[in-house]
Amino acid sequence: MKQSLYIRIEAGDPYDTGSLIPLKSEGEVLTFGRSSHTNETDISLLSPYVSRNHAEIFLQDDQPFIRDLDSKHGTELNNVKLEPEVPKKLQSGDVISLAKGVVLLTYLDTEMAETDLTMEFTSPIEPAEKKITNGLHIIPERRQISIDGEPLFLSGKHTDLLVFLYRKKNQAVSSDEIKIQIWPERMVAGSNTLPDVGNDEINALVYRLRKKLGPYGDSIVTVPRYGYMLQIK
Repeated sequence: MKQSLYIRIEAGDPYDTGSLIPLKSEGEVLTFGRSSHTNETDISLLSPYVSRNHAEIFLQDDQPFIRDLDSKHGTELNNVKLEPEVPKKLQSGDVISLAKGVVLLTYLDTEMAETDLTMEFTSPIEPAEKKITNGLHIIPERRQISIDGEPLFLSGKHTDLLVFLYRKKNQAVSSDEIKIQIWPERMVAGSNTLPDVGNDEINALVYRLRKKLGPYGDSIVTVPRYGYMLQIK
């Protein structure tokens, strides 16, 4: 098989952002899961929110498919949660999220593009006159973020928070809403209580996100005694 199919790791310890993982040949499976002494997967991840056997990607009749392996916190394809054990066909540029964005991946078929491999993994190439060069730009459906025309890759929780604030831009969002949206894995099944997340943890996440946004960090405004707001035009 001519190697043209890759997974790029955007976020997922212990891998560096931009790591490229080639897909396996027909009949072989690329597995994703939490590393341990007793469990081996092809892509071994460190997050405790990733299941031991979380998801897999495989080729069937030369077509790539992803399948969630009944993981605890789920797998999403372009922000749509996959049904456990039901294969879903992949298209070049698809964004894969494990455990609600703790791990973020991009699927690429390099034969589908006439561009350099690295560029294909970042953002679509636009004509020079249309290329975005200034400002903070967010495409929530693809969880893509750019600052002054350069792609910004964030960890899962940072992306979750920024996308959530963006969807409610220029509206105050309460701390309780943030807890529910960003830490759903801490909800107790069958309980109406909020996730076990303190305000200090929210404040710390916001602080780190502001730092990562650089000159645009001030766009995240504190709403005293309530929560936060993303203030943009």
